[in-house]
Amino acid sequence: MNKSNNYCPCCGNPLLRHARQGGMYWFCTSCWQEVPILAVSKLPISESVGQQSHPQEVVAN
Repeated sequence: MNKSNNYCPCCGNPLLRHARQGGMYWFCTSCWQEVPILAVSKLPISESVGQQSHPQEVVAN
């Protein structure tokens, strides 16, 4: 069994893997949304995965 964790791209919480007739998908119990497997597999690996990130302020000149 693969023990690598997959995290929600929106909130950073761990995802649950689900199966149905259409195939496999990930589900976030925090956002209550389905996350396609491709969206999870293409995320960059970061040390801060699982931690909440805060948007940075953009200053226009």
